[in-house]
Amino acid sequence: MYHNIKRVLRDDVYFYTLLIIVVSILSFELGRLSMEGDLSTSSQQAVLIEQPAAADVSESNMLTKKLLSAENSQLVASRKGTKYHLLTCPGAKQMSEENKIYFISEDEARASGYTPAANCSF
Repeated sequence: MYHNIKRVLRDDVYFYTLLIIVVSILSFELGRLSMEGDLSTSSQQAVLIEQPAAADVSESNMLTKKLLSAENSQLVASRKGTKYHLLTCPGAKQMSEENKIYFISEDEARASGYTPAANCSF
């Protein structure tokens, strides 16, 4: 039996394959053990994030206002952008619905800090 193991280890392909597998398993286990050690030494307290009830009310009011203004609006801007567009402009069509802010007039859009988009004809 000893001679059989010795013969297998002499063949480079088997030896290096076995070596790679053993090193991979040992590396994985060492990494896993190091993470378990970090978790056991740190405090395991749960983090609780609370939002006041007023935020829920203002969020629903904002959604209602957004829906009402979307019906009457002529202009749209992105929450992340600085330009406002006509609803028919290509830039307005590319915005995702959750990022859209609607305006009834150009004055309202400018008062909110937005400027007209260059590719829209106002």
